[in-house]
Amino acid sequence: MSVTLNYFEESVIKNKNLPIEWQDQSSLDELEDFLQLNWEERSIFYDDGKLSSKQQFIKFLSQKNIRSKNYIGTIAFKGHQLNIFPKVFKEFKGDYDTDGLDIKYLMHNLIQWLKYCNRVEYPFISISSNLEDCEDLRELFTTLYLHYVKRALEQVPFYRYEEKNDDTSVIRGHITFKDYINHKIPNGLYDKFNCSFSEFEFDNIVNRIIKYTCRGLSDTTKSSENKKIIRQILIRLNEVSDVRCVPSDCDGIRLSKLHRQYSVLLSMSKMFLLNQTSTYQIDNQESFCFLFPTELLFEGFIGGFIKEVLGKNATVKFQASDMTLVDDLQYGGKSLGKIFTMRHDILVKHKEKGLFILDTKYKELSRFESVENEAELRQMINKEISQNDVYQMISYAVKRGVSDVYLLYPLYRFEDCEPYFPISIVNQASGETIKVHMVRLPFVFEDDIESVKANLAMTIDKIFDEV
Repeated sequence: MSVTLNYFEESVIKNKNLPIEWQDQSSLDELEDFLQLNWEERSIFYDDGKLSSKQQFIKFLSQKNIRSKNYIGTIAFKGHQLNIFPKVFKEFKGDYDTDGLDIKYLMHNLIQWLKYCNRVEYPFISISSNLEDCEDLRELFTTLYLHYVKRALEQVPFYRYEEKNDDTSVIRGHITFKDYINHKIPNGLYDKFNCSFSEFEFDNIVNRIIKYTCRGLSDTTKSSENKKIIRQILIRLNEVSDVRCVPSDCDGIRLSKLHRQYSVLLSMSKMFLLNQTSTYQIDNQESFCFLFPTELLFEGFIGGFIKEVLGKNATVKFQASDMTLVDDLQYGGKSLGKIFTMRHDILVKHKEKGLFILDTKYKELSRFESVENEAELRQMINKEISQNDVYQMISYAVKRGVSDVYLLYPLYRFEDCEPYFPISIVNQASGETIKVHMVRLPFVFEDDIESVKANLAMTIDKIFDEV
């Protein structure tokens, strides 16, 4: 019997609560190996900036327990499924009730976030209307992949020179003289030549990989629309040979600038082939892993939304890294140049109001306005807001010469926007004052999408109107 587990990010899952087929050490080792394979290919979907070569999706603890980390989505393994939900789906800090969580609700939010996210490879916005009916993450990625394939085949069909070796009546390319002397002449085949040559072919390795991937998806997709698109793709690829492909076939294929979109297609094909051909499938029950880093989603969504709200009134840059914290490093009396590159999540150059530095922090914060005791409020803020984050923003402010900087946090589900935000006021020795604003923003979408967007736009406008 298949088991589905629902947990929030950063939750410890006791071994006894795992499906029985996952509980022994050998199965956990297989699960970790499977996650490692997917970790190594995650750049197909996003760049999370993590340099670690060891997978960061799930932490494997002592006593065979596991801990979810800051990645949301679905892991299917040995016929069972683990869904990991954003911690902001809680109604308040300390709420761990997952009974009301539904994968469709996660999909609903993920689609809204991805529409604005600027650091993902997929062409989300162009086909966002086709994503609303997706019932799980695999279906979402399947829909995206098929639309991308269909568009590529329609706009720039992929042809390339393929090396061939064949017996011909006319010499083409390079003749194999040894074969002609040893085999053709003794057998009286004077007009046959074994030749190696190149032909500009539609039947090539790239299109074979795409065709094989689409056939595999035809067996797994539940969407009638996706099945229809697959049929259309297979008709276009009718001339392409049916051959079995494996993930490694996608490696080492060189593409011209004209066909650069096929680089993304090959990467996506590799991810599907990786999951289809997992060695950890048992009784034809497939394993797959589709996980997104919530820190990246929050940053990308908020950045994209700010860009939309400000429009032509401002220039918005993401991950701006045009300045260093230290202008000159000296050693032994010699100048070694600049070091410590500053990287701002969101840098806004407003035409009328100047420069804004905003950093997103995907962290849980309690509501502060209900705390009346000032000593308790001070202790609460001191505990929940990272000193390192404040230090970082003060350094940015000093270096950029601005007096206001902003730390952006997410609101929980069902929370109303706060009437005002905590402000850390720093008095510099020079007499200048720096204000570090801690702002909580709506991030979770319910059925009324426009209402959430309106509240978010109102809070963003408040940031830029206060200056």
